[in-house]
Amino acid sequence: MGRRTSVRIAAASFGALGVMALMPAATAHAEAYSGELCNVDQNTWVRTSASYGASVMYTIPQYGGFRAVSAHPSWDWVYGHGSGQPDGWIPNDGRLYGCH
Repeated sequence: MGRRTSVRIAAASFGALGVMALMPAATAHAEAYSGELCNVDQNTWVRTSASYGASVMYTIPQYGGFRAVSAHPSWDWVYGHGSGQPDGWIPNDGRLYGCH
């Protein structure tokens, strides 16, 4: 195997690793701690209270950001806000990812 072939194989390997690093990790429930910025994996309604029957204030689009402020004691809902939006509640049903 020549030097050029080795370089091509190494470059292809690193390229595949780079793509894998950009893919979000799947989790059942993200642990969104106070002040953390997360993303949502689907269009998400932000509601006035921790209930599916509560009024919808606005929608965070798929892959949009959500800044967690706190969580419901059951961890079923997370309180926070989208960019430049008022605080509200979103379900913590696996749609949050990439919290940091």
